[in-house]
Amino acid sequence: VSIVSTSAVLLRSFNYGETSRVLRLYTRDFGLVSVMAKGIRRRGARGRAAFGTFSRGEITFYRKSTRELQTFKEFAVEDGGRSFGRDVTRFAGASVLAEIVLAHAGPDRNTELFTRLTAGLHRIESKESPDVVNVVLSEGWMLVGVLGYEPQLDDCVRCGLSLEGCGIGRFDYTAGGICCSDCGVDVTGPRIGPLAREQLGALLHGVELENIDRRRAHLRLLHDFSQYHLSGSKPLRSFAFLASLTENDGDGQSEG
Repeated sequence: VSIVSTSAVLLRSFNYGETSRVLRLYTRDFGLVSVMAKGIRRRGARGRAAFGTFSRGEITFYRKSTRELQTFKEFAVEDGGRSFGRDVTRFAGASVLAEIVLAHAGPDRNTELFTRLTAGLHRIESKESPDVVNVVLSEGWMLVGVLGYEPQLDDCVRCGLSLEGCGIGRFDYTAGGICCSDCGVDVTGPRIGPLAREQLGALLHGVELENIDRRRAHLRLLHDFSQYHLSGSKPLRSFAFLASLTENDGDGQSEG
């Protein structure tokens, strides 16, 4: 057993027994880590109530490589994430990013993923409620890309035909991208037109779009793609929560 310290983000926690709590964090040096914080809920316990979900700082814990649940020592909080607790839309947006990471990340070091996650949370914190969904769509797709599943948008994912100048295609979750109209005749994924394809490309490259048509449909597309490739078909519930807070802007299956 060794004592280690690393930068971390608290993604989720739940009570264990009467006085303890299990923390799930994404760390810079050890990837996804689960830590048992024994006695942290006792009155007067060191660090009690000092941090909440999406807190960022330096976690110190007793690490044993053969153990899935590590032992907590302390968490030096640098940013308590209080702005998420004050705004339900920000909290829902941050939950989407957290759930994407929790669905697929492992215990291996991935500094690019850690940097992308923390940058995404910072972007959400800086936005007012109406703009949160646009940031989540961008940061969510970039996280998916960092995890190795960036969708193919420029050429038909089946035949390789350039999609520039093409009309309506279909999003093929299995193949991991957009099909041209000819290849998409037997594909059941949502219809994707030139505007939606252009917006998806911008989101994947971190462009902050002021206006996104059919934001609920975009959220559903990101959810369904993540569910297929990241979570083993398990629904990601935070998406539905965020969608329920998103203004209905014409969210049919068809994309413009």
